[in-house]
Amino acid sequence: MSDPEPHSWRTAYRLAVLEPDPAKMRNRIDAALRAIEERLRQPIEIGSPEHKEIENAKEALAILKTERAGRSV
Repeated sequence: MSDPEPHSWRTAYRLAVLEPDPAKMRNRIDAALRAIEERLRQPIEIGSPEHKEIENAKEALAILKTERAGRSV
């Protein structure tokens, strides 16, 4: 039986990326990063498609935090 939890980081990531309100975006980004870190505490094969997706998401969130969410602080 597969655990649905590993996919929750994807939902948090999408919510952060699609958040139109810069004032709320920083919280969404932080929530997505926490969800990603939680997923990485579980077994995951390095180099797997999901692992690569997580690395890309972390990079995108860092850029988003600096370029868009940073303006609202």
